[in-house]
Amino acid sequence: MLCTDWHDARTIYNTSVRKLAAKWGFPLVEFDKYIGFSKNTLHPVTGEQMSLLFAGDKQEIDGITYGWHPENGKDAYIQRRMGAIFADTMRKIFPIK
Repeated sequence: MLCTDWHDARTIYNTSVRKLAAKWGFPLVEFDKYIGFSKNTLHPVTGEQMSLLFAGDKQEIDGITYGWHPENGKDAYIQRRMGAIFADTMRKIFPIK
């Protein structure tokens, strides 16, 4: 099983993971696709990347600042969201009858 990064600003990584999953026939957990925001949509008030709201640190990619590592902890939104995305993907791969 392979997983994309938690948001879609990491285009090279996410594209590579998708190509490898398709080539090798591995299941893919698409965190970036289902996380709930995109690099293409800025925060309506701050005008910054949405990922900054959910990260403890930041990273610059092509001159734009994004959240890098999502906040930790079982009560952190991104951790709960990623858990739900992972569980949903597992149910699709291994349906319970």
